[in-house]
Amino acid sequence: MASSADMNKQLLLIIKHILHGSTDQIKDLEKVDYAALLEGALEHGVANTIADFVCAQKKAPDSVKQQFRKQWAMIVKQQTLCDLALRELNGELDKHKIRGLFLKGVLLKAFYPQVYHRSMSDIDVFMEEQNMEAVQAIMGRGGYENGKFGQDNHYEYMRQEMVKVEYHPELVALESDYGRRIFTGIHPEAVSIADHMEIWHHTIPLDGHEYARQLEPEYHYLYVIMHMMNHFLTAGTGIRSLMDVWVMNRHYAGSWDRGRIEALLADFGLLNFEKYALALTHKWFDLEDLPYLPKEIQEAVLTNYEDYILESGTYGNKERSLVKQMKNQASGMAKLKYMAGRFFLPYEQMKEEYPVVAKCPILLPLLWPYRVFDMFRKRGKSTRQILKLVLNADQKRVDRQQALMDAMME
Repeated sequence: MASSADMNKQLLLIIKHILHGSTDQIKDLEKVDYAALLEGALEHGVANTIADFVCAQKKAPDSVKQQFRKQWAMIVKQQTLCDLALRELNGELDKHKIRGLFLKGVLLKAFYPQVYHRSMSDIDVFMEEQNMEAVQAIMGRGGYENGKFGQDNHYEYMRQEMVKVEYHPELVALESDYGRRIFTGIHPEAVSIADHMEIWHHTIPLDGHEYARQLEPEYHYLYVIMHMMNHFLTAGTGIRSLMDVWVMNRHYAGSWDRGRIEALLADFGLLNFEKYALALTHKWFDLEDLPYLPKEIQEAVLTNYEDYILESGTYGNKERSLVKQMKNQASGMAKLKYMAGRFFLPYEQMKEEYPVVAKCPILLPLLWPYRVFDMFRKRGKSTRQILKLVLNADQKRVDRQQALMDAMME
C-alpha cells in the first residue's frame, strides 16, 4: 500500500501533466495504489480532473474506474445544468436591471484544458443587499427553493438537487478571519471590503450582458487570492485552489498588469501569501515561463505550507477549525475545557434545548449527563469524530500551523 506522501506525489504529478496537456509523458506511475489515489482525489475535489487518465490505465481496478467515471458523469451533468441556469440568470438580471457579479469556478473552469476538469459546488454571485428581495422573486419563478441564509452570510437557492446559486452581499465579511486578522488592521475605517475595492468600477460585461458582470482579470485574481487566504486562515484550503492560481497565471500572464496586481495585493495584505501560493503552484505544476516567479522563498515555510494544503482537503481541515476554537492550545486542560463546553452547556442554552429547565432549573445538573447520552444517540458519528479530533490534537502540530499563519501574514 502506498504511503500518503507517495499518493500525494502521484496525484500532483497526474494533475500537472493534465494541466499541461501531456499525460502521455507520465513515466513514474509503476506502483499505484488506485484506491488511495481515488480517496485523495475525492478529498481534494479533483477526482473529475484525473478521471479520464485513470480510466485509461490498464492496471487500474474496474471498481476504481467505475467510481472515477461516476464522479466525471456527475460533474458533466452538474455543469450542464449550471450552464443553463447561468444563461437564465444572466437574462433575468438584464431584464430587471439588477447588477450581479459572478465569481470563481463558474468563470475559472473555462481556463482549464476541459471545463469538466474544474468541479464547483455552486454559482457564486456578489450582489447588493437591497436587491435580495427582488432576486428571491426571480428565483422563485425559476423553480428554485426559497433562499436560506447560509453560515457565511449568503443566500442559497437550490434547483434539481445539483444547481446551487449563492448570492453574497459581501465579497468577504469584515467579521471573517481574513477581515478581522488582516484587512481591518490595514484599513480600520473601511465599511466593507467591496467598497474599499470600489468593486463596481472594475467590472466588465459577462458574455455581452449589461447587468451580469465579471471582475477585470487583476481584480478577479485579487478576489481568488483573498478567498483562498480566508479559507487558509479558517480551516485550510486544498489542491484545487492552487490549480486555480495556475490556470489564471497561465491564461493571463501575457495580458494582465502584474504591477497593478502586486499593488492590489499589498493594499489588501496578501502579497506575502500570494508569493508562497505562486511558489507552491510552480513546485507542483510548473510555471517556469513566468517572469515574476518569486525568488526569495524560505524553504521551511514553503514545506510547512505544502503539508498544510495537502492535509486540508477541498474546504479545509476539521482539526484546524476545532483547534481554533480551543484557542490554539492542545494541552490536556485545553481539551478537557473544550469538551466540557461542548457537552455541558450554560443554563441559557440548555433551557432552549430542553424547555423543562426553564420551568424547573433544579433539573439542570441531571440534564447535563442526559445531554451527553443524547448527543451520542442522535449524532453519534459526528460526536465521536469530534472527540477523536480533540484527543488526537497535537501541540507541536498546532504550533507549526500557527507559525505558518504568522509567516503568511507578514
